[in-house]
Amino acid sequence: MSNADAPAGVLADQIKGTLKSVAGAVTGNDDLKREGELHKEKAEATVEAVKLETEAEREQAKAEVIAREKEIEVEQQRVAAEVAAEQREQQAEINRVYEQQRIEAESAQREAALERQKTAEKQAAAQQLRTAAEDRTRAEQDAARLEAEAQQAKATAAALAEIDEESA
Repeated sequence: MSNADAPAGVLADQIKGTLKSVAGAVTGNDDLKREGELHKEKAEATVEAVKLETEAEREQAKAEVIAREKEIEVEQQRVAAEVAAEQREQQAEINRVYEQQRIEAESAQREAALERQKTAEKQAAAQQLRTAAEDRTRAEQDAARLEAEAQQAKATAAALAEIDEESA
């Protein structure tokens, strides 16, 4: 630190110390000379204290910058973690929606297949009913024809029996 950077009291102590040292040396007064040396030492100690204080402030500022950088880094990591968590949640939601749509589509396909099966079963049952009705109609017609033949045969038998009785 230059004398220009030193506090005014330091410069005054240096001047006083120099004057007292010179005066003590010239007059042979060792106490005055020692007092002058003490003023100079005080000024030097003050300068050294100011230097150390400035260095301490610089180191403190540097530490604060480093701490702030660490805070920023931690905040960036926290934000990145939040973003990653949000992305995972969004992907999970997309997957959930996709799975729900897939399940609904499969369910709709199963329902459609069941409906087709029911329709086919109804059609088969209706065909069986038609076939049964046709079979019944044919059976009734056959029965009616056989009944008619039986009546004819009875009539023929009765007529033959009459002829046989008349001839006997």
